[in-house]
Amino acid sequence: MKVCSGVDLRGRFVRKGHPVRAPEQLRAIPARAWGLLAAAVTLAVFARAAWFPFFPFWDDDIHVHANPHIARLSWSGLAALWAGPWQQLYIPLTYSVWAGLAALSRWAAGLPIATGTLDPAWFHGANVLAHVASAALAFALLRRATAAFFGGIPAARVNMAAALGAAFFALHPLQVEPVAWVSGLRDVLGGCLGLAALVVLFGAERPSAARWACATLLFLASLAAKPAGVALPAVAAILAFAPFRWTPRQIALALGPWLLAGAAWVVLTSSAQWAAELARGLVPAWMRPLVAADALSFYLAKTLWPAGLAADYGRSPDAALAAGWLWWTWAGPAALVALLAALKPLRVYLVPLGVFAAALAPTLGLVPFNFQVVSTVADRYAYFALIGPGLALAMAVAQCGRGWVSALAALWVAGLAADTMHRLPLWSDDLRLFAATLETNPRSWKAMHNYASALDDRGRTAEALPLLREVVARRPDSAEAHNDLSVVLWNLGRREEAAIMMRRAVALRATPGSARNLAQMEAMLGNKEGLLAALEWVVRLEPENAEAARQLEALRREVAR
Repeated sequence: MKVCSGVDLRGRFVRKGHPVRAPEQLRAIPARAWGLLAAAVTLAVFARAAWFPFFPFWDDDIHVHANPHIARLSWSGLAALWAGPWQQLYIPLTYSVWAGLAALSRWAAGLPIATGTLDPAWFHGANVLAHVASAALAFALLRRATAAFFGGIPAARVNMAAALGAAFFALHPLQVEPVAWVSGLRDVLGGCLGLAALVVLFGAERPSAARWACATLLFLASLAAKPAGVALPAVAAILAFAPFRWTPRQIALALGPWLLAGAAWVVLTSSAQWAAELARGLVPAWMRPLVAADALSFYLAKTLWPAGLAADYGRSPDAALAAGWLWWTWAGPAALVALLAALKPLRVYLVPLGVFAAALAPTLGLVPFNFQVVSTVADRYAYFALIGPGLALAMAVAQCGRGWVSALAALWVAGLAADTMHRLPLWSDDLRLFAATLETNPRSWKAMHNYASALDDRGRTAEALPLLREVVARRPDSAEAHNDLSVVLWNLGRREEAAIMMRRAVALRATPGSARNLAQMEAMLGNKEGLLAALEWVVRLEPENAEAARQLEALRREVAR
């Protein structure tokens, strides 16, 4: 009689019924081949993303093709990216990778390495290759964890189960956004390095000092790729407890330094996000656990049934409160935890659920962060966390050992891969992406803003105007929306109205770009007082701008006469 095997919470194997031998064909396939298969399928599904273009905005501009530190490469510019945050993010390793890709792109095109146009294929290709590496690392980690959970199960079945779990992780439609979007490299690289740290840490029964040091360096690199890597110590602690059965002392000695490093990194990076202060005031502090539960419920639902995915869900804390979601969505995760805890055979699945929740913790909203003013949830935030559901699937396939369970798992993964391939082309065209986002979420002012910008970028400025007016009406506190509306009005010849809008943009939040825009407008309108104020803003925001300082001094002398 074939029955599923069981384990207790810490992964000790409990045999039920007769052992199920793996089919002869599976026993002949080495573990390395399963890992290569997972990586190869991932490459086949995502390969076409390597030929997508840059987005003219939606972060690709400020991070890569319009980033002055990359547009004009220099060692001092690279040092500046390590010395402090850029555009409210401290992701120095990711910026360094982009700088290296910029150099390679120009070298391959026969251009000077320091300046010149960039080939997006190098940048998209890096995303795809990093994701393929993540798939292989996911297989290695899941194979090790599944074998630790079910010590008496044939290695062939464990290998197949781990391959299915890794494919679930790599091919899930939630992974489309971070992999197909150049700016998503921060998520993919951070997740890849995090997986590598776990593979190294748990690659032996007990880590040696050298293995721990290597894993620690990978953890620090993950932090430098994206601060969300602060979740790694919690994920590692869960896995160390079960299935790897480390003692509390071993966990504290190995992961205590990681926890301290992560806390220091949070202090270092949190001050860079001024928009997090806006997010902090969206709901009272006591409601943040409800916001986190709502976000966790959202990710659980999208993981199991990835329908209605979008670039922006508009699920900010205040929007979730206004819609009434915060009062009941917590019940989903709570019920799942209660169910798994109540049924002894299922308690072991609290481990992958814990991994999923811990990996998501930095972006659940317990601590306010920048993008929360738009939405607490985003597909890219689930990149690393999907290793949790992947582990759950691998455990289920390995534990049951029935052919129909493996077949159902394979069909599920195949369906997810098909959905991913269907969704992938949306990220090849910004106009198409934001039109689709508005279809899914008509309330998204961010998608409307980006759709209008895409129209303007294609010369359809008159069509962009009413959309930007609507964005400003919805978000009267958005300096960026006022700036873009001003530019569109100016291009349509409505110069006085454009100048008024740009003054509002600077008053809301002055940036070097908006200050320069205002200075140019005031100069062309012949408004010396307005030009004087605008140049003062430029010099204040860009003290190294010698030309603006010269113009300001000349104008002051002229006004004083």
